[in-house]
Amino acid sequence: MIELDAVKKRDKGMPMNEKVDGTGMEVVAVTPGMVEEVTGVLVEAFKGEETTNYHLDMKNPSTPRRMAVVDGIYVRLYLEAGRPVLAAVNNGRVTGVGMVRDPRIHISRWRAVSFIARNLHHVLALYGRRPIHGLRILRAVRQPRGLTKPYFTFEALGVHPDHQGKGAGRALMRAVQASLEGEQRISGIYLSTGSEKNRAFYESLGYDTLRVDDLGEVKVYHLFWQNPTFG
Repeated sequence: MIELDAVKKRDKGMPMNEKVDGTGMEVVAVTPGMVEEVTGVLVEAFKGEETTNYHLDMKNPSTPRRMAVVDGIYVRLYLEAGRPVLAAVNNGRVTGVGMVRDPRIHISRWRAVSFIARNLHHVLALYGRRPIHGLRILRAVRQPRGLTKPYFTFEALGVHPDHQGKGAGRALMRAVQASLEGEQRISGIYLSTGSEKNRAFYESLGYDTLRVDDLGEVKVYHLFWQNPTFG
């Protein structure tokens, strides 16, 4: 595991303990000691999300527990590599989480395989119940061609249901956008969502919808925010 100082060295552009005016909230870099709480927030946030319910069996009582295992793998891999993992914190509690893929920072394939191998039964049980739906989602979430590289990708953005609509998601997104101020080498930020409501929210923050994949039961929206200082 890595300590906060290591995160600061690798990820100088991201905010550290940045307070959000008038809300009592702050955006902080996630540390290894926060992993369990962070994964709990991600699970609660995504249990009601459209694409999650499409390709995972949310009626199975073991699904949230297995989601926590898989989310924990991703969070730990991001932290070890030094990729940005941010948390919105209010009164000492994590209320929202953002995970950002910076293409300049690479995750060890060996470490990823090692983590997955140790938890393979959870991974297979989680994704094996609706394999056709899972494959359709994998095709639908492929990023649009033609995006100018390099760019950031919001791999996960989740706010606990009890704290939605209170500014946590906006604070996390603004923090990542602010980190690109003056950064001329990153073209922007890409993300996808299965929620029409979230799409409208992202568009209010300056994102443009590039493509919509309609799977019948669910739609996948692809959006991009153009970094004004790029180039």
